[in-house]
Amino acid sequence: MAEFRTSARAVDMLGRQQIAGIPSAISELFKNAHDAYASRAEADFIRFKDAFVIRDDGDGMSRADFEGRWLTLGTSSKSAQSSASRSHTGPRRAILGEKGIGRLAIAAIGPQTLVVTKAEGYPRVASLIHWGVFELAHAGLEELVVPVEELPEGQTPEVRKMGERILANLRELITEDDVGLYERIEQDISRWDETELVELASMAGVDLSSFDSGTAFVILPTSMDLEADLEPPTPKEAAPLLRTLIGFANTMTPAHNTPELRTVFRDHRAPDNISDLIEEQEFFTVDEFLNADHHFQGHFDEYGQFTGTVSIFGSEPIAFPLAWNAARGTKTKCGPFKLNLAYIQGRAKQSRLEPNDYFLITEKLDRYGGLYIYRDGIRVLPYGDSRFDWLDVELRRTKSASDHFFSYRRMFGAVEISREDNSRLREKAGREGFATNEAYRQFRAILQNFLLQVASEFFREGGAQAEMYEEGRIANERMEKARRARSKQVRARRSEYSAALDRFFDAVDARVPETRVAEIQADIDSAIDKAQRDRDPSTGADQLVRAELAAKSKLRELASDFQVKRPRGVALSADLSRRSVAYESVRSEVLSSVLESAERKIESALGEAGLALDATLHRRLRFDQAIDEAVSDARSLVGEVRQDLSKQSNDTSDRAKNAIRVAHRLLEDVAVGVLQEASKTDVSGISDEAFTLLRNSLEGRVRSVASAQAEELTMISDQLKAVAWSSQDESIDEVSLVDQVEQLEARVEALTDRAAQDFELVQIGMAVNIVTHEFENSVKSVRDNLRRLRSWAQQNAGLRPLYSDLRASFDHLDGYLKLFTPLHRRLYREPVEIRGVDVQRYLHDVFDKRLNDQEVALKISDSFVNMRIRMYPSTLYPVIVNMIDNAIYWLGRYAGDRVIYIDKIPGLITVTDSGPGIRAGDEEAIFEQGFSKKPAGSGYGLFVAREVLRRDGADISLSAPAADRGARFEIVLPDESEG
Repeated sequence: MAEFRTSARAVDMLGRQQIAGIPSAISELFKNAHDAYASRAEADFIRFKDAFVIRDDGDGMSRADFEGRWLTLGTSSKSAQSSASRSHTGPRRAILGEKGIGRLAIAAIGPQTLVVTKAEGYPRVASLIHWGVFELAHAGLEELVVPVEELPEGQTPEVRKMGERILANLRELITEDDVGLYERIEQDISRWDETELVELASMAGVDLSSFDSGTAFVILPTSMDLEADLEPPTPKEAAPLLRTLIGFANTMTPAHNTPELRTVFRDHRAPDNISDLIEEQEFFTVDEFLNADHHFQGHFDEYGQFTGTVSIFGSEPIAFPLAWNAARGTKTKCGPFKLNLAYIQGRAKQSRLEPNDYFLITEKLDRYGGLYIYRDGIRVLPYGDSRFDWLDVELRRTKSASDHFFSYRRMFGAVEISREDNSRLREKAGREGFATNEAYRQFRAILQNFLLQVASEFFREGGAQAEMYEEGRIANERMEKARRARSKQVRARRSEYSAALDRFFDAVDARVPETRVAEIQADIDSAIDKAQRDRDPSTGADQLVRAELAAKSKLRELASDFQVKRPRGVALSADLSRRSVAYESVRSEVLSSVLESAERKIESALGEAGLALDATLHRRLRFDQAIDEAVSDARSLVGEVRQDLSKQSNDTSDRAKNAIRVAHRLLEDVAVGVLQEASKTDVSGISDEAFTLLRNSLEGRVRSVASAQAEELTMISDQLKAVAWSSQDESIDEVSLVDQVEQLEARVEALTDRAAQDFELVQIGMAVNIVTHEFENSVKSVRDNLRRLRSWAQQNAGLRPLYSDLRASFDHLDGYLKLFTPLHRRLYREPVEIRGVDVQRYLHDVFDKRLNDQEVALKISDSFVNMRIRMYPSTLYPVIVNMIDNAIYWLGRYAGDRVIYIDKIPGLITVTDSGPGIRAGDEEAIFEQGFSKKPAGSGYGLFVAREVLRRDGADISLSAPAADRGARFEIVLPDESEG
């Protein structure tokens, strides 16, 4: 009697060739871990070793389980508890596996797999499988040998011996046509000789000789497709592997169940460059879900009828029952299911989200947007993938965007099903979605109908409840328009203020106040001389009074010219606030030391000259003229403001009246049109549905216009009410709307600046992190060679300076590279004795060429050369280098003497230059993160220098220069560093 036989190729066809790809294969292994009651499943792609390790802490397998079920095709290891499984006190899990072939998908990741599994109470089991042997078309499955061994406690698998057994079995089976296959398998197995298995497993955080229970797979080498699947197709899209593995469990909807299994996928680009690519924050969060523009939540019963709510622009949820007429009283094949969907407007100006939040969520939507399906809390592939529009949302939208509101990449949410209620929704063997049976067709039709009806009801013009959406959309557009207008206005006023401050500081630096005061003083001296030569004392006295009034007028004009008014109602950035404070300080100093001093001198000189002429007449003239001019100036000032306020008042009144007229006209036009259309319409002969639509349409037109115009007038009225009128009652503290806006903008500006700085630091940290890891192997080699060189330097005096310089240079580089890494580590560094002579030699080695090119003299005192302090070289050297680097830069643009002087005094190292110095008001700002006066400067040098020094108990500050110009920095040494 004939019987079926199983070819070895059946495993290859059911496994590697059946699965959709590597991402789906890894997802299958995660599902296996779930069914084994694991709490964690972790995958590690160790690129630089071309290896992949995936393991879980589930039940694991005994030898009998592994041979009798895992190595047996078509036997689901989930259908019944294995003999080796531990008892579970928690809730039983829904079993995800069905066909017993998902485990074979591991062949897609790489050609050979080392399996190490441990069931509680049983020995550890190891097996080596090379999937290439299943390509033998002429061999029967029962002819192949899969080596399996039990491992004593503490012993790792002897992979090479298992590999020899595979090769020996293969030599017995191959034919002439299989020579190339044998060579390939032999080459793969030889890779284990070049691999330290214990070290490799340790990188993935697993000890193959000691874990208590669970299963680990070590795949070596890996398919080239694995690395390709980690590369995004475009900058906006996510990599294929991330699209598949992200959101393995539902963690985005509010009140979701705690995931039974936590999944991790780590990408090891280098020993210290490891990224977790599918952490929960990478996926949509509950907060992002709640902040979305619109929400649709509810339950479809066994007849496909929806009961739930709809929330538009964050409004209170509205009950929204929806019928599915195709049911016709018959239960659906697909069964009942839940829906929880969030949606983001396609245009930022129409969204209720803040611009930054909108930008961040749309970035995620571009990568992971879509409607996900979760069966018993675990994602069903490929639903949710932004490329897999399984409801044809975009297809319908291209036909009519006005009728089909939704866009697939603007939505994110979950359809929740279960194996118990939705058993007829069956996944294809290759995990490419559900089989297209009647249940799936109904399932899609119910959801497609839901989206169509929601769009018609809430988002289509004339929809029964579209008024709420229209009002929200218009309000958001108006707010966005107001934000942009306000932003443009604020930018212009800040720019004007900044330019005015620049002109002020430039004038102070150029000593303009002193020059103009000198000119006024010269005019007074000339007037006094002329008055004294006049023979008529009264005429002379009158000339002096006029000269005094003219001088005071010029001094007031000078003070006004040097007054920069801060724009009211405009919040300043951190930089402008700092400069504003500096301006107040410098202006106060100018007024006190220059203008007020000049005024006193002028009054004194004129007083003495007047006494020499006619004291009584002179004093009376001075008194009367001063009072008259003050009164005239006061009346002129208030008069100008009064006229401006009167003009604004009249203009506001005219515009308010016009707005009232326009609103009334618009409403009447629509109202009359609706009344005319209503009077002409015979409603007796139309259907109930047409009657309802017509009535809703006419009502909606009137109410929509009325609502819009009322809101417009209310907004104008609220703005007028917000005017704060001054009161003579001191107990009433009126705060104007302008002041309120300024305070709110100040808070927003501070948060925005901080966010921008933090984001820039993150980018820098990421960039430097990559550079650090790329240099890691080289740094390790240099470090080892320095240790070897040290012993030679100790025995050879001629090598000591070379060793010292190399060590300092290396510590400098190592210190800076480690400074910005996420772990903020500082490895292989110890405080050592630092000699001034070594620092001097180092500085000359680094800067001599630049010093010569820029014609800058570097002078170092004997006390510095002879100093001995105990510090971290990688702390002190970079700080001094930064000081010298900055000084050379600014001296190179300075026309005067170019000298840098380094000195050592008790407790301090000073670095002084003869350049232009630090501009007034910038004394503390130069140590702030991101502040720089250099073109394209990063603004991190001095900030980092201070942070590093303070971490080591030292500090740095800017002190007054020794001369009239230049900058002087003091490095405050820690007490214990003094030698």
